[in-house]
Amino acid sequence: MVHIIENPPIPLSTPIYEGMKTHASIEIHGEVFPGPQGGFTVELTTKNGVALHISVRMGSYGQNVIVFNHLERGRWHREEHHHNNIQFGRPFCMKIHNEHKKYSIHVDGHHIGHYHHHKCPKKIVAMTIRGDLRVGKIHFENFKHHNGGGTEVVVPVAVAPTPIVVAQPPPPVMVPPPQIVPVVQPMAQPVMQPMVQPLYPSIQPIVYPTATPVIYTQPEVIYMDGYHHHHRHHC
Repeated sequence: MVHIIENPPIPLSTPIYEGMKTHASIEIHGEVFPGPQGGFTVELTTKNGVALHISVRMGSYGQNVIVFNHLERGRWHREEHHHNNIQFGRPFCMKIHNEHKKYSIHVDGHHIGHYHHHKCPKKIVAMTIRGDLRVGKIHFENFKHHNGGGTEVVVPVAVAPTPIVVAQPPPPVMVPPPQIVPVVQPMAQPVMQPMVQPLYPSIQPIVYPTATPVIYTQPEVIYMDGYHHHHRHHC
């Protein structure tokens, strides 16, 4: 991930969150002009000191060098001088790359020198730029967080192109000719007449009266004997 600040005002102080990890880098694109400072300064600062001090001296006061140093416990340490190939009025690119135990500084692709870590890069909290220069843009690369405004740029990752496979055309599909299917007329179904059951009148059963047996009695015979008579019954 690359974070870019464009055309920042000078002097500049921009925060750096969670320090500068290994393989992180800062690129400063600018141009130096003659001025009272006689050059410019770039610093990576901590809460109580300066982890890396880069002073570009353009020879206005006798020295045309690039100086490395650091500030610890309120005291500057011994300066390290390197060749200065930056010129007035000519655009330049300074790159600060954090390696395992040291910083590597380049100008326009040329290696200027190394400066060993005297303070842990993870304790860096800001970057400052001041002096006689105009800055077009600053690139922050491989930092964990978005630093001090600007624009975040996602670097595209190169992906191998996917091979194009040309598929063979499918074999022709054989379509059989349509078959003529004879039309079969459905057979007429005989119409079934509904079966009508004849209605017969209800036949009431004839109830015959129960025959009562007739008991016939023997006739009563009366015998006349004088003036008396006798009844004789025949059983």
